[in-house]
Amino acid sequence: MELDPELEDVLKRLFETCNDFRITPRLIGGLAVRGHTRRKRYTHDIDLSVDRKDKANLIAILKSMGFEYRDQTAFGGVKAWQQIGNIPVELHISVDKLWDMRSERQYVLSPIIVEVAVDEQGEILTLAVAVEDLLILKLLPLRNQDHADVIALLLDNPALDVNAFWENCQRTGNTDLVVRRLDEVERSLKDDSFKEQWQGYYPAIGLSETLSVIRTLESMKKAKP
Repeated sequence: MELDPELEDVLKRLFETCNDFRITPRLIGGLAVRGHTRRKRYTHDIDLSVDRKDKANLIAILKSMGFEYRDQTAFGGVKAWQQIGNIPVELHISVDKLWDMRSERQYVLSPIIVEVAVDEQGEILTLAVAVEDLLILKLLPLRNQDHADVIALLLDNPALDVNAFWENCQRTGNTDLVVRRLDEVERSLKDDSFKEQWQGYYPAIGLSETLSVIRTLESMKKAKP
């Protein structure tokens, strides 16, 4: 699914300006999933992670682009917003670490930064977290949308570095929860209940793709140290 033109324009301007000022924010939400998958689900929010040393400069850039903002002191992040035409564009910015309210867990990203294309044509290149980080960020809350995203990420990333995935879980103290979440996803694939979450965000997938994800999940769990 195509991005809104207004959102495309914001992304281009934001990442070009950040590059000029040597700031490296990373996509961490739905746009990051778009960048790491060939199935492009719709989103109109921009979720970013930024180092604390770059926070002030990033806010200055957003203000220069016409965004209003406020600090979210409870979680150490920033929310910014702007109405562009008929599209409300919101940015949710995590600083240094990410806090998941549903699981009440924290996650600190690995230092890996990758460049991904978030549009259908592959023309809008942005910086994002590694797929191994993103998968964990989606597993921690595992809401319906996250559930669908996890399956999409597993389908479209056969070269996932499983060792790096488990190392990231261990260094952040999230291994136990991630194992339970992987079990949940596997059960949903085996009893077809995943389709309720999946169909709200992605086109239908066949039995062979479903079985492929199940095999991937089984292999991942066996690789856990």
